[in-house]
Amino acid sequence: MKAIGIQIDADKLILVVLIKDARGVITQTDECSRFNIADHTNSKQVQQFRDQVNSTFDMIHPDLIGVKMRNAKAKSQGSVRAPSPISFKLEGIIQLYTKCDIDFIWPATIAAFKKKSGDFPAAKNKYQQDAFDMAYYLLSK
Repeated sequence: MKAIGIQIDADKLILVVLIKDARGVITQTDECSRFNIADHTNSKQVQQFRDQVNSTFDMIHPDLIGVKMRNAKAKSQGSVRAPSPISFKLEGIIQLYTKCDIDFIWPATIAAFKKKSGDFPAAKNKYQQDAFDMAYYLLSK
């Protein structure tokens, strides 16, 4: 079984792919990507982003896709940042993929799962951790 975990950060998308084998062992593949839109007001670039994401999903053939959910109305105070408006566009593009259901999971759900699980593995690269956690959660539930 394959799962894609996705983290949306401002104008970029971070993807991590995990595989769960027949024995239940979960491993991270080398199939990870970062996508972004240089100019979100340019239709051609938005369409190119959509095509790039869809072809990546098609190439991976995931059973599960999960996206780290963000508050739509976060306050820009202290350490809490409001989500980038571009990130909502990226989220919408992901949701248009029709060959696999897309799950949106709250960070608190992942945090509770990690706390309950105890020893939780780390992603190959630190910047991938949120996407990794999402995919790991999907394959473990």
